[in-house]
Amino acid sequence: MNDLKIKVYQSKFKDSMKSIAIYVLTHKEADIPDDDLYVPVLNGSSSHKNYFGYQRDDLGDNIFHLNNYYAEMTGEYWAWKNSDADIIGFCHYRRYFTKNISLKLLEKEDVESILNEYDIILPNKTRMGMSNIEDIEKTRKYLGYGPYIEEYNLLRKVIETDYSDYLKYYDEMLKEKECYWFNMFICRKELADDYFEWVFDILKKMENLIDFNKYPRGQERILGFLSERLINVYVKKNNLKVKEKPILINDRKFPIIHVIGLRLPIIFVLFKFFTKLRYLFNQKFNK
Repeated sequence: MNDLKIKVYQSKFKDSMKSIAIYVLTHKEADIPDDDLYVPVLNGSSSHKNYFGYQRDDLGDNIFHLNNYYAEMTGEYWAWKNSDADIIGFCHYRRYFTKNISLKLLEKEDVESILNEYDIILPNKTRMGMSNIEDIEKTRKYLGYGPYIEEYNLLRKVIETDYSDYLKYYDEMLKEKECYWFNMFICRKELADDYFEWVFDILKKMENLIDFNKYPRGQERILGFLSERLINVYVKKNNLKVKEKPILINDRKFPIIHVIGLRLPIIFVLFKFFTKLRYLFNQKFNK
C-alpha cells in the first residue's frame, strides 16, 4: 500500500497545537488557493491518468470505486478514515467559503475564531421558495435529474428503522423551505467522525436498496444528493450551533451574483434551470 501523505496546517487553537485541513474535492485539475490550509483531493482517483499532485481518494481506507454513486462523498469518506487533522472541512474545486460578501476566502485565523464559539461552519441556507419535498418532486419532473421521490421514501424507512430518534427531524426537513447545500462544512474532527459514522451507515444501507440502473449515465450520484439533505437532519437533531458563511463560485464571471442569489427563491429556481442546461451542454459536447 502506498504511504499516505496528508497535508495539514499547524496552528494554535485554544492554546494547544491543532492541525487544520480544508479538503478541496475535485474530479479534475483545478485552480487551488495558494494556502496550505486548502488540500486538493482527487475524487475517483484510479479513473484518472494524471493525479496533478493532489491527494488521491483511492489510498488507505476508501470507497473511491463507488464515486459514480457517492460523488464528492468518496473524498469525504477518505478524509474521515485517513486524515489526522484536528479540524477538517470540505469545499469544492469551484466553491469556497468566504469571509463575507467581500469574496475573500476563509483563512486559518477565521476558522479558529469561529470554532471557538460555534460547533460547525456551513454555507448560508438556500431559500428555495418551496419545501424540500416540492423541490425534490419538481427537480425530477421538470429538470429530469436528482433522486426520484421513492428514494426519499426508502431513506425515511431506513431512518425509522435504525435511527428513529432522527425521524422527526427528517420529516421536518422535508417540509422546510430552506436547506444547507453542497456537502460543505468545517468542524472539529470528533464531530465530523460522529456525523460520518451516522451518514455513511445510512448511505450504505441505501446503496443496497436503490436501483441505480434506472438513472442515465452521469446521473447515478444519488447518494451524494441524499447526503446533502441528510446533513440538515443531523445538524437539527444534534442542536448544533451553526455559523453560516457565503459561498464563492470561482469559475463564474460574476461570482457575487451567486453569493447573493441563493438567498432569493426566484434566483434559486433560475439557478437550478441553468444548472440543468449546463449539464445537457456538457453531455452533448464533452463526451
